[in-house]
Amino acid sequence: MSKILCLFSLALSLILAVVFILDLSMGIPFKQGSILMDVIFLVAALVVAVQSWLTFREQ
Repeated sequence: MSKILCLFSLALSLILAVVFILDLSMGIPFKQGSILMDVIFLVAALVVAVQSWLTFREQ
């Protein structure tokens, strides 16, 4: 069960990272409302992805 949760959080954080990369580059989902918030959420999504991957490998 814990491996499934690790993979789910990895997939979800990568999807969020793609959404915020698209917003930064083309303004698709949020029309570049706040570049600072895009960068902060992108970094947070990447940190969660790395933590999920490391936890998945550790199990």
